[in-house]
Amino acid sequence: MRTKVQFDFYELPAESYCSLRDSMLTHIGRFRAPEFQPIHTMLAIALADLAIQMDQAWPNAVQTLFERFGQTPESYPTLLEVMKMLPEENMNYKLMTDTVKRDNCRDRLQTAVREVVQFLLQLQCPSVQAKRKVLECFLSWIKFTNLQASDIAQNPFISECFKFVIEGGELSETATDIIIEVLRMCSLDLAFFQPVIQVILAQLGGLRSKLEARLSQGAEAALDADQDGILQIARIYVETGECLVPWIMSQSSDPQVVSILQVVLKCTDLPSQEISSIPLEFWHRLANEVCRHPETDAKVDQFTGIYVELISTAIRRCTLSSSDDPFQADDEVLAYRTRFLALAEDCLEILTPNTALEHVLKSLQNGQAHGVAVQEAHFFVLTKVGARAEVADGSVLWQLIQSLPPLISSPVPQHTLDGALLQFTKKTAIELLGHLWQWVKTRPDFLRSALEMISQLLLATDPPGSPPNLLERTKQVQQSAAIAFKDICLGGKHVLQDLIPQLTQLYVSTMTLPIRMHLFIVDGIGSVVALSQNDDAFRSGLEQLVTPLVSGMSSEREKPNVLSEILDRLTTIIRQINVRDGSVKAANVGTLISSTFWPVVRQTLAQHPSDGKVVEKGCRLLKHSMRCVPDLFKPNVPDVAQTLVTAFQQHQHSSYLYSAEILANTYANDPEVIPILTQLFNQLSSIGLQCLMNAKDRLEEITELVEDFYGMFERYLRYVPNIVLDAPTLPPVLMLWHVVIFVQQKDAIEAIIAFVEAVLSHIADGSKMGRRYVDERKALLGQRLRPHALVVCPGFVEAIFKLVAQVPTRYVQDSLPSILGELRNAFPQEFPGWLEAAMGHLPPSACSKVEAQNFGEQLIRGSESQVYEAMQDLCYRCEQVALRSRGQADDGGKKNK
Repeated sequence: MRTKVQFDFYELPAESYCSLRDSMLTHIGRFRAPEFQPIHTMLAIALADLAIQMDQAWPNAVQTLFERFGQTPESYPTLLEVMKMLPEENMNYKLMTDTVKRDNCRDRLQTAVREVVQFLLQLQCPSVQAKRKVLECFLSWIKFTNLQASDIAQNPFISECFKFVIEGGELSETATDIIIEVLRMCSLDLAFFQPVIQVILAQLGGLRSKLEARLSQGAEAALDADQDGILQIARIYVETGECLVPWIMSQSSDPQVVSILQVVLKCTDLPSQEISSIPLEFWHRLANEVCRHPETDAKVDQFTGIYVELISTAIRRCTLSSSDDPFQADDEVLAYRTRFLALAEDCLEILTPNTALEHVLKSLQNGQAHGVAVQEAHFFVLTKVGARAEVADGSVLWQLIQSLPPLISSPVPQHTLDGALLQFTKKTAIELLGHLWQWVKTRPDFLRSALEMISQLLLATDPPGSPPNLLERTKQVQQSAAIAFKDICLGGKHVLQDLIPQLTQLYVSTMTLPIRMHLFIVDGIGSVVALSQNDDAFRSGLEQLVTPLVSGMSSEREKPNVLSEILDRLTTIIRQINVRDGSVKAANVGTLISSTFWPVVRQTLAQHPSDGKVVEKGCRLLKHSMRCVPDLFKPNVPDVAQTLVTAFQQHQHSSYLYSAEILANTYANDPEVIPILTQLFNQLSSIGLQCLMNAKDRLEEITELVEDFYGMFERYLRYVPNIVLDAPTLPPVLMLWHVVIFVQQKDAIEAIIAFVEAVLSHIADGSKMGRRYVDERKALLGQRLRPHALVVCPGFVEAIFKLVAQVPTRYVQDSLPSILGELRNAFPQEFPGWLEAAMGHLPPSACSKVEAQNFGEQLIRGSESQVYEAMQDLCYRCEQVALRSRGQADDGGKKNK
């Protein structure tokens, strides 16, 4: 019955409304007994939905319920159940009803709030369960409140709720929810709700006393004894802080403010991931608010003390357990530490990085006796604090920096938990060294010794037969070492020029590392070589990097996986290089690309034409090569174009289309290359179109091809539009819009939408020809595109609404309003007619005819935000209908088994 009222009310004749209502009122009274509670609840929801759906046919629903169930205590549970559901269902957008009905019901509920609250206050509750029902009903209704602040402040439920939280027990959770809801209401207008705020502030002391009494036993014991109670106090205090941020800003020295901040601070430092995470957003917001007003430097000073304590809290919360292997820590632990590292960053906004650095270093010094885990937590926090601090010769941080290499190089016991923690601390120390590259680069001798130490780690190997857990530790340490190596090289590349021979030797020696690690090393060394100002040194360094890779391409040509990794390394090298046109360096790079890189790519594509990974890596190298020295690469363009066409005819890898995009992007303004681009586009688009036509029913299987096919059309339309406009493939590609719009893979649909919007944008400009500030070139293109799109768009609009009915992905849902806006702009006269026909494809239960008309008005005449809201509402409605249909199908399947 509930789902019928939610989804199928449009099927019920108006003359049957009242009989259905009366029947449901009778039935719910018969199912009051505890054993029928689930049925009773479903009927209550159905009645609440019916009150909304009937609208003017049942304008006095609240009064009817009072008259029917508010006369005797036996029927109070039914009244409370339905009353609780009325506001909740008004906010339940799974209910398929007209917006005007929902709004009318909201108005009627607002009018009835005072009467309902008065009734709740008068009820005598014989049991805890009865009291909970009353409180739950009150919570539901205050979300609709239009009571005066004084009425809320004088409401006995507020003080009662605090009493229930202090006492604990079954009512404390609902009481907490009520207090938090009142605080959220107060945050909307602090001045208006000042009487309510004063009542709440007066009640907070009891919660603080309870928390302090619990914590006097110790944090762990307190959580063991009453974790739920402490969680409720944390929620209330944090919500109070969130609500009163403006007041906290203006009255930072007020004892009540200090008390609130101290309690929130204590909650932040509790050894419970759930509780200690609750205040983090509050601290972030407070730091932003304090720093948003630079004229209030005095205010910043007033918050310094609390944020000094917070950074110490962040260190404690980041401290790993000494009873677990940190290398095996799960994602929850890592995410928790990351959140508190973000808290440490918030502290920098108040304390300044230099002041925060002093506090962390002092804390580290004081905590030396507390073990390796504490030391590691300080290193972890310093990766953010130290990196943002100002480099200073006299800083104590230098003592720490200089102590890191010996620590990192020291041996560790391998088969104990203490050894695992020590090795993890070394890993964090390596990461810290990499984050401190701005410091390290100022002392060249230390920089070199640090790189030497990291190099030894990168070359280290585990003894044969080492257990998997030790291999995993080494892998993680070397990964961190590779990243630190890259960061230090990038930061200190100016002072590393004379070390290029040694660096390239390390580069060769570490080629056996996993590709993900080695690419960091290639990145770092490549940046040093690329910066070389000496032409001979640059050429020599580049040759030393490239030669072993080119040799590997030849010796390993039958191993596509190895070739892919080599191509990745070559790409990492070439994308680091930035040369000046006409320079000797540019000539050297051009020669290298033409004589080595392009032949290598061409040969690889010929040898492994069916291997998508090799093709993608080869085309990526090609992209960075032509971008590096486009003028010197130009002689290769005809050969590249022919290779792309030949290869694409054999195997329809999307990377070939992407390479054609890069060619257009690079040489769009070169008249000598335009004929080559024209022929390339026509041939590739013809082959690709045929593939898409053949796979119309299974485009989700070839989404990469779809993505780069439409990506190529969009980029050519942007850079060389006449090639697209003259292409014989343009009309059939536009005709495919109504098919490809159903592709839901994000990258593919993103490319499709980009092309659709580009075409429609040109057409919209075409209608403005002759006006000021209109791009005449785009307008002319739009006029040429209009006849083609005019044939396609009626069916395309229908396809969009068929898609909405099938529930597209969230990304597509967010994109559809923009497409409809572009359609409306391009075809303002035709769009209303297309829209009317298209909306006929929506399921009847998603919206009534009246609601469909309202949606249509919004889509035709509404602002950009109104169009977005209308489409979001439609998509949500269709999603709920689809979920309901799927549930019915599942139930039918189970019954048939």
